[in-house]
Amino acid sequence: MDYEKTNLMMQSFNDNRGEDTEDEIWILEHEPVYTYGISTDVLSIPHHLPYPIIKTDRGGEITYHGPGQLVVYILMDFHRALIKPKEFIGKFQTSIYKALSTYSQDLILNQEETGIFYKDQKIASFGLKMTKRGSYHGAAINRNMNLDAWKEIVICGNPDHQATDLFSLGVNVDRDKLANEIMRSIRHQFGEDI
Repeated sequence: MDYEKTNLMMQSFNDNRGEDTEDEIWILEHEPVYTYGISTDVLSIPHHLPYPIIKTDRGGEITYHGPGQLVVYILMDFHRALIKPKEFIGKFQTSIYKALSTYSQDLILNQEETGIFYKDQKIASFGLKMTKRGSYHGAAINRNMNLDAWKEIVICGNPDHQATDLFSLGVNVDRDKLANEIMRSIRHQFGEDI
């Protein structure tokens, strides 16, 4: 799915959210694109990247999206659920981590680097937007993708990091099965709040 179109849809959903608007979770894949968040130093972005570069309003540094990566957008009114932003972020990150841990026990949820890692290799990134109306953006999980695109950038601002995916760790999980596992894990973490 086109990244810019999805981004506009999320912003519109959040801007038009009412008191009774139900929360939504979108799980999809994007066409190849590099995106960068509000904390990215624009001067650090390499010239002549092989795919389009798009500025976003999420947190986080430059990252890559493409086929074989599952993107999980969580559009939730955490205020209505009486969840503080920090608690919301923690629950969301934990839900993704627990879903992936069912496939590999060697993963680490790194709070300082804001991601899920296998050793020094990043397998999932987080970038959320928190507003008075709710949250949007979310997580990107490398399932089975072209990892060469990652070599063109400094992954999430850290030159010591490399990217990996579940397939490279010996996990060949179907996209729908992984999506269902993630949905179950998010619902388990948030209970009736979502």
